[in-house]
Amino acid sequence: MEGAYNDNLFASNPAVGDATYTISPYLAFDIARSRLRWNLNYRPGVTLYQRFSQSDQSEHAFSTSLQYMLSPHVTLSVADTLAKSPSYTNIISPSTVDSGSTTLQSPSFLVIPPLTSTLINNGSGQITYQFARNAMVGGGGNSSELRFLDSAQAVGLFDSSERGGNLFYAHRIAERHYLGVNYTFADLVTHPIEVDTKVQTATVFYSFYLSPRISFSAFGGADHSNTQGGLLPSLNTWSPTEGGGINVQGMQNSVAFTFSRSINPGGGLESAVHSYSTNVAYRHHFSTHLNGGLQASYSNSTLLQLGVGSGGKILTAGASLERQLGTHWNAELQYSRLHQDYKNIPSVSDSPDTDRASITVSYQFQKALGR
Repeated sequence: MEGAYNDNLFASNPAVGDATYTISPYLAFDIARSRLRWNLNYRPGVTLYQRFSQSDQSEHAFSTSLQYMLSPHVTLSVADTLAKSPSYTNIISPSTVDSGSTTLQSPSFLVIPPLTSTLINNGSGQITYQFARNAMVGGGGNSSELRFLDSAQAVGLFDSSERGGNLFYAHRIAERHYLGVNYTFADLVTHPIEVDTKVQTATVFYSFYLSPRISFSAFGGADHSNTQGGLLPSLNTWSPTEGGGINVQGMQNSVAFTFSRSINPGGGLESAVHSYSTNVAYRHHFSTHLNGGLQASYSNSTLLQLGVGSGGKILTAGASLERQLGTHWNAELQYSRLHQDYKNIPSVSDSPDTDRASITVSYQFQKALGR
């Protein structure tokens, strides 16, 4: 259960705020066998507005993943998520520092509209083959959809789709050093104005584990894109792509920094974009039952097909404090600030700043089944 206050509910000028109350139960199943790992999660919910009851929203989030060892050296993994939720829930949480990842995932949103319900579906599959003690090859595919369900609250924003695949080779060149190559293909489409961008990317990646708690990674290569649609001539471009990150997991303090420059789906904009993104997060364990975190992220995006429209910038910052109240109870305070600079998008350009504070109280228990 969550109570929150948003000081700029409609991204209007002057700003109008309101309190919200969210009730969201959670159900999860997890099965582990010698060759199989499968989990299933479902979270329904409802968000109620104190002053603007006409804006009440229902929420649903479903996810499943399966990992199966076809042989001692061949592993198949598939996953899918489907979520209907308010757009502001996709602001990055400070807790991402605990993930241990040094790769910055491309965001579902490059523009976060006010109050709008969204539908997001992400599916992926991958197969890997460890053909030698220190060498592995693999490949897979992915598909994603982003839909804005309330067009009146998402004026100037566009739906998007992505289909793609990848092949990779990774080699452990020393005890703590990994080197590899990766090839990806993606077909990025925005709707309802059909702007189609096909992207081919070749990169070299490197990972170094200074210790079990400290890791570094980097990648670099080139993107080739072909963009058509939007009543404009076909556009072919070559551009560099690079990124990396550092992750430090201490006993009390954890820090993560990631950055990337690449071609990404529009995330609400009129076409695919060339974007630079960075994220920094800090987490501190005050005690066994008390944790706190800080986070900031920045993204600067430029449309590949400039004649269609323009890009913009988005900056988020946040803080959280989490307290375990007992064996099953947990409470969390969160604050986030959002700034967006998109001149040609009416739903956010008039009032680009939003502050949101929330308190969440949760109860969790688990029980072994089939025993």
